[in-house]
Amino acid sequence: MKHKQRSLKSTLLWLLLPIIVLIMLTSLVLSLQTLQTQVNQAFDRTLAGALRSIEVNIRTDHGGLSMEQPFYLFEFLELATQSPVYFRVFSEDGLTEVGFGLPSPTHLRELTPNPSFYDSDYFGEKIRVAAMAIYPKQGLSYAPNTRLIILVAEGLNARDKLFHQMIWQTLTRDLITLVIFAAIISIGIIFALRPLQQLSNKIANRDENDLRPIIEQELPSEITPLVNAINTHMERYERKSRLQRQFLDDASHQLRTPLAVLNTQLGYAKSLADKNSEMEEVLAAIQHRLSKTIDITNQLLTLAKVQDAADNLHQHLQFEIINLSELTQQTVNELLPIARRKKMDYGLDIPEHTVWVQGVAWLIKEALSNLITNAIKYSPRHSQITIFIRETHTHILLSVEDNGPGMSDEDIALAGKRFRRGEAGREQQGSGLGLAIVQTIAEINHAELELISPPSGGLLATLKFTPPILQKTH
Repeated sequence: MKHKQRSLKSTLLWLLLPIIVLIMLTSLVLSLQTLQTQVNQAFDRTLAGALRSIEVNIRTDHGGLSMEQPFYLFEFLELATQSPVYFRVFSEDGLTEVGFGLPSPTHLRELTPNPSFYDSDYFGEKIRVAAMAIYPKQGLSYAPNTRLIILVAEGLNARDKLFHQMIWQTLTRDLITLVIFAAIISIGIIFALRPLQQLSNKIANRDENDLRPIIEQELPSEITPLVNAINTHMERYERKSRLQRQFLDDASHQLRTPLAVLNTQLGYAKSLADKNSEMEEVLAAIQHRLSKTIDITNQLLTLAKVQDAADNLHQHLQFEIINLSELTQQTVNELLPIARRKKMDYGLDIPEHTVWVQGVAWLIKEALSNLITNAIKYSPRHSQITIFIRETHTHILLSVEDNGPGMSDEDIALAGKRFRRGEAGREQQGSGLGLAIVQTIAEINHAELELISPPSGGLLATLKFTPPILQKTH
């Protein structure tokens, strides 16, 4: 099932819009709290004014409680608040009162001459009450020190209606703002991503052989990593093409001369067909040249295969856990007949337990085969060749040691270059590609090729495998 790709535009919107919505919701909650406080303060000021008006109009001159309150004041309050208005004035002992039967406040003893406000119920209706307590200028006849409690209340319907109306206005405003933000962000993203589309069109319209780097100066700095990656990829592709062309050039260079010599020798053999001894010599030379040509061809093909594996490492090759002990023993056994023909002391020295490394099995086997083949080829008859595995705290060493002619310091320094052969190997048949193949394989497997030629002679060739090395136990 094909995975549906999400566009960069939708990704940015899904990241930005929830954050904006969260910020706006937080702002809305804080705004509503502030709005409710402001609405209550505005209505409460009206109730406080009514309290002061009632306070001025209270009379206790005759020892009793009376109030000259103009009714037009309450009509004005009801008109302003669009809610019914109630009042009550009573003595703190509850024996004298005028007005409506509003419930007494629960915090009666805490009342002061400054108005206080609270919510209550009056016959099932939600009301807002303003309350205060005063000492009259002339006390009541039966209780001169008794405080008078003044209550003024209004219904909350109009207040709640106004608050809800303001909430909807705020929500509508925030919703419109959100839509505008989304539109602005979408347009901004489209314009910001336009260079990517232009870059895509330029690359798509390029000729398939046009591997020039993309110019970064005309692009935003955020696209620079992408451009660098594309340039690097094109550079790799160009390098791969160059290696392929170089392989063809190398093959042509190395194969053309032997084939030409073969053709000349065959012509000469035809002219000497009646001389058996000379014919035998010529045919032997042809066989020698043909053998060399086959060897070169095989090495060139192996090198090309290894280089192709290096170029396609991340796409096609899969590192695996390799039984190095088994792989080494198998390779040594396959080359045993060649060593026997030269009557060599050919041995294997590996730990009793299994040694594991991480890499590409067929490449490691090819590298080991080349090292053993080189040791057999360049060492004289009756030489000693030992293949062994050693383990240290930081490395696993796969080594091939011989007591042949060895290599000079200069040869070791230049080892791994194609078609270069050391002084000791120029008298032997070979192509000069063996160590180049081993060096390339070592790099692919994150290993290191180390060559040591002691003063006593011989050569120790070692593949040092570096972490990550995964060990298995059975």
